[in-house]
Amino acid sequence: MKKVRLGLIGMGMIGKLHAETMSKMKDIEFVAASDADAKHQKTATELGTKFYQSYKEMIGKDTLDGVVIAVPNELHLPVGATCAKKGLNILMEKPIAADLESADRLIQAAKENKVILMVGHHRRHNPMIEELRRIVRGGEIGKLVGVTVLWSLYKPKDYFKGPFAWRAQPGGGPIRINLIHEIDNIRYICGDITRLYAEVSHEARKFPVEDTVSISLRIAGGAVANIFLTDTAPGNVGYEANTGENLFFYQSPQNCYYYYGTEGVVTFPGMKKFFYRDPAKAGWQYALCEEGIKIDREDPYTRQIRNFCGVIQGTEKPKIDGVDARKTLEVALAIQKSGETGQAIVFG
Repeated sequence: MKKVRLGLIGMGMIGKLHAETMSKMKDIEFVAASDADAKHQKTATELGTKFYQSYKEMIGKDTLDGVVIAVPNELHLPVGATCAKKGLNILMEKPIAADLESADRLIQAAKENKVILMVGHHRRHNPMIEELRRIVRGGEIGKLVGVTVLWSLYKPKDYFKGPFAWRAQPGGGPIRINLIHEIDNIRYICGDITRLYAEVSHEARKFPVEDTVSISLRIAGGAVANIFLTDTAPGNVGYEANTGENLFFYQSPQNCYYYYGTEGVVTFPGMKKFFYRDPAKAGWQYALCEEGIKIDREDPYTRQIRNFCGVIQGTEKPKIDGVDARKTLEVALAIQKSGETGQAIVFG
């Protein structure tokens, strides 16, 4: 089958990771990359691909089957819609857009131009996350009763400076940049969220956007979940630090997710299950059995690009399309609204 020809728009922190991923893949053609900042020319040259400062010039000159878009949230709609009108299939970095109206317009643009719109919630492509979904939804820990998610990683001052100053302004912030991953994981592994209440604070940094969040969720089927997230404390617990998925982050092997069922508990990324071997001796006075869950690890970013290519070729279905990603964004925005109003948000 003919190799899929891909371009990249945006070479910031995540864009560069996409570029490095695609440059190593032998089953695709990484044709070109673009970024308004000319300094990324060096990276593109090192990775063996063409570079443009204008993405419009890139999609106008090169023959592409699809584009990976990794630009600031506010640019997702205009850049994505332009690519859709050009007939290019899209893998949009999360979130799908800056707001629900923009998400709807992007979904419509893809539909009208008959192109694929996938969204880069890359964790769905992690074999460990896929296994958690199988365990939880398959009832291996009984009926799910609760989930705990922890995320405490300190963002340095330069994270918010220069071309990244948007991260400290409305439209940025850890709810849309980081927490949205945790929301999508809960939705993917456990089911849709039906109600939430959030306490949101920006007292540490005093930015217009939040730096600390505590959330209580109810999941379809009756389970409850709680999430604590902060990007302003020197913590070492969180998906990026604990999974070893992205070596940019200092690695600290410990658990950041706990899934509680009536017949067992599963931890992540330790991937261990705790349960009572003998149902007749179940109770807090008895010892728990501990069982490791063996997983063959594979880079989720590589698997995400392969899925995108498979969807373009018509051999696979997307792990997450625009409509599904909109639901994740809706929950993230509801968390912000709950924090602002002090009211619970109910869905459906």
